[in-house]
Amino acid sequence: MFSKSTRCAQLTLMLQQNRIARSSLKNSICSRKRFRKNQWVSGAVLIVLSGAGQVYADTCIPPQADADYQLVFEDNFDGNELNRAKWNTEFLWGPGLIINNELQYYVNEDQFGYNPFKVGGGQLSIEAIKTPFRRDELYLTRSIYSASSAELLWRVPAEAVSYEVYRDGVLLDKVTGGSYLDNTLEEGGDFAYEVVALDANDNFILRGQLTVNTGERAIPFPQMEFGLYLDAKVYGPNDGEIVWETPNRAGRYDVYRNGSLYRTLVGADYSSLYESGLERGVDYNYRVVAFDRCGEEIISAETVLNTSNPATAANELEPRLKLSDRVYSKSTAELFWNQVAGAEIYEVLLDGQVVQSDASRSYFVDGLVPGIDQPYVVNALDGDGNLVDTRRRTLNTADNSFALNRQPFLSGIITSYDSFRFLYGRVEMRAKMPAGKGLWSAFWLLNGYYNEDQPADPEIDIIEGIGDMPTTANHAYHYNDGNGDYISAEFRGDMADFSQDFHTYSVDWSEGLIIWYIDGVETRRLEGPEVSSEQMYILANLAVGGDFPGDPDENTVYPAKFEIDYIRAWQRR
Repeated sequence: MFSKSTRCAQLTLMLQQNRIARSSLKNSICSRKRFRKNQWVSGAVLIVLSGAGQVYADTCIPPQADADYQLVFEDNFDGNELNRAKWNTEFLWGPGLIINNELQYYVNEDQFGYNPFKVGGGQLSIEAIKTPFRRDELYLTRSIYSASSAELLWRVPAEAVSYEVYRDGVLLDKVTGGSYLDNTLEEGGDFAYEVVALDANDNFILRGQLTVNTGERAIPFPQMEFGLYLDAKVYGPNDGEIVWETPNRAGRYDVYRNGSLYRTLVGADYSSLYESGLERGVDYNYRVVAFDRCGEEIISAETVLNTSNPATAANELEPRLKLSDRVYSKSTAELFWNQVAGAEIYEVLLDGQVVQSDASRSYFVDGLVPGIDQPYVVNALDGDGNLVDTRRRTLNTADNSFALNRQPFLSGIITSYDSFRFLYGRVEMRAKMPAGKGLWSAFWLLNGYYNEDQPADPEIDIIEGIGDMPTTANHAYHYNDGNGDYISAEFRGDMADFSQDFHTYSVDWSEGLIIWYIDGVETRRLEGPEVSSEQMYILANLAVGGDFPGDPDENTVYPAKFEIDYIRAWQRR
């Protein structure tokens, strides 16, 4: 499903996510925990983690080679809606990730009033449609190019001839076309834009509003050797912070101070520990040990925090606030900001009301509603309460304008990332895939731990159905050879028309061996040391367009339907 260049893009994105300054955690970390209850899992170890309310399930019990297969995961799609305790409906990297030059946007949680997941009669139908553009909306969105440069983009509504572009209430320009480039921005600050569409007589037609912060741009990071990169930061004579890079598969951290276990942080999202009440001039020796979700040690590192350390003295801190945020779910997010020279207190205001005022540098937000802006202001204050700097940040968990502006099709993906991950087993789907130029149905396995100390980053494509080749079965295995190159073993063969009837598609994955089947008959096998032993999870999706199938044509029928009767997984127990 993914090409080599796509994997590099994913790696960059994952590195970006892992290097965003997340929470400055105080010692009272329990106040920020969020949980989801009654999560479904079968045949796996269920691990409830803190922070984003994530639930992860890894099979921590190794399979037994001589044992019989036992059913460990199953969805027969009974009922009348998708079971979201079993299935995520976006990529691990977020719903807005566009890969392989595909033309669809994967709808998450019924965005745009469209639900691509139709359940009924014991079947799931993943349905792709043309994006329902309206000529009476702007669908205003943006592309960020640098710390000082961003471009507004919009669709041309009916009767519109020109557009007035405002920033923070001030008219910047009057333009034609569907874009405006602004090269005068400052990183870390929110800028509120309004675009007003006018007709040939300069009469108002409609307006669109958008907040832009160049700190949200994608910043490429060089590939680095796997490590925690543990470091110590000093903020004052009695407070500081230890920070580290979060391993993708981390489940908890044990923090030792001066040789004794000091804190246990249970959760995947922790990347720092804020410390107050320290004694100036005293060495505090920290050791952080990262464990995976099955309780096995991944990596550890040590550092020393001493508030007399001149390398991180207060006069070297940044003079301006820079805000960032991380969206955890459609209703939860968190604001983060840097330590500012001369600042001791940080106020967080929502609609002019102070909601937090202390020395911490993060604020957890709950109760967000997709599509509705929540505008926040963060004020940095000195010890006398004087304003040092201020910044705005608007949170909105919807990204509707991006999808509707850029992608001409809407479709869906399901993944078992949060409910079932496993090492070795048999996975099967019974399904009917759609015919039509540009349609790309896929049932596959993917590892969840890119660029970690398990470097193979494997992918097993159980079946890929290209809509204008309905009698061709596509199987593949992709992996990293350890030298940074992705190797693909791709197999094609003849089969009965996959759009005319249901067929079973399955794979047996064991140590050193992958065997593909269609309707219970072996079609291909791959044997050797390149077969990976990393935990993987299940995905099924319907893509439209892209490098593999090409673009759809006028004969492609919508809604296109990828109909799934069941998905099951077995392991030897």
